[in-house]
Amino acid sequence: MLTARARLLRRSYVANLVAVSGNLMAHASVLAAVLAVSACTVNQARPPAQRAKPPAPYPHSKLVWSVTWNFATVWSHRKAHGSDLWPCAWAADDDLYCAWGDGGGFDGDDDRIGRVSLGFARLSGTPREADPDSFSGKNIWGEPPYAEASATFGGKVGSMIALDGVLYALGGFWTPDNARDPAHTSGRGPLNTIAWSADGAKNWHVAAWSSAAPLGSFLDAGKEPVGAAPDTLLMYYLRAADSRHVYLKRVRTGSLRGDPATAQGSEYFRGTRHGGREALWSLHEQDAVPIFTDDNHVEGPSVVFDAGLGRYLLTAGHYASGNDDDSSAGQVGLFESPHPWGPWATIGYYENWGNLKADTAGDFLSLRLPSKWLSADGTAVWAVFSGPRAFDSFNVVRGKLTLR
Repeated sequence: MLTARARLLRRSYVANLVAVSGNLMAHASVLAAVLAVSACTVNQARPPAQRAKPPAPYPHSKLVWSVTWNFATVWSHRKAHGSDLWPCAWAADDDLYCAWGDGGGFDGDDDRIGRVSLGFARLSGTPREADPDSFSGKNIWGEPPYAEASATFGGKVGSMIALDGVLYALGGFWTPDNARDPAHTSGRGPLNTIAWSADGAKNWHVAAWSSAAPLGSFLDAGKEPVGAAPDTLLMYYLRAADSRHVYLKRVRTGSLRGDPATAQGSEYFRGTRHGGREALWSLHEQDAVPIFTDDNHVEGPSVVFDAGLGRYLLTAGHYASGNDDDSSAGQVGLFESPHPWGPWATIGYYENWGNLKADTAGDFLSLRLPSKWLSADGTAVWAVFSGPRAFDSFNVVRGKLTLR
């Protein structure tokens, strides 16, 4: 039974509809909806724009209370317009060496000027919020005169590391064997392998093998060690048909250039003991168990060791629809763990990080936290990201972690 007030409101609304339209039949569906809602409470699905955002895959961190981001630097510090991806390695000379895709890099600073499919640049300095010139980039390998050396192959690089004076890059490459003009053939190439440079990114060599399985990404453990190289490196990867789980393997440094299908240089994380403090490993990939899971799917996982906090920080995109064409730079999560394999806790889990979702819809390329740009106490980070359209560039955002 309607109250007198409800009847009055309904009559007033209907009258307004008729007065505006002049045709009651044209608004019959609207009128019916109004009457139904006025008469009773209806339990119906909310419109898509109002649906609750998907839950984070892990509980909130007990160490980090919150993180705040200063997105003003996206506009003031933007560089290398027209170039994307930007995986980086912190070398012993204290510079970052980074790879870009499909653009002119820092010196071309345009999608068409000095454009190559794949280029490498050297970054010097560390960003400061008040100074856009606090860091700078220089093209090393690309299209002269906008780079010091000419690119001889193309493709896309997903991860880099500096080790014992050598830069290593994992990716999918175009070479003279599979492309007429490999240096200018856009997109990821079919040769899924590793490349390396022993002279600061001026000359690169590509392994001849190609892996059918995803190669993954290196753990960013900090600056390139001087002296003896570590015996093994940690790498995170997704299986080809599984977009909900991240796996971990360790690779012997002497086997980095070898074909993972034949080399006996990899071991796979299969669990822990001693309360999760010690990892167990297997020589067989089928024994691998996930170290990170998100039912909203995972894209572009990247892990860095934050020495100031004594924590591993993981960033990854997500797309609850299951279609990675729905991803964006705004759909991203930040997690922390005391160990490279977890357990993970959520610092931030966003559906529209920085209000970027609409402008970057359709592609999550990565969100990386270069170890060089972490503060001494571990609470200040600089994130590097890129995306489609206006964000097809080298973009940096400063984050501040507040501890409990």
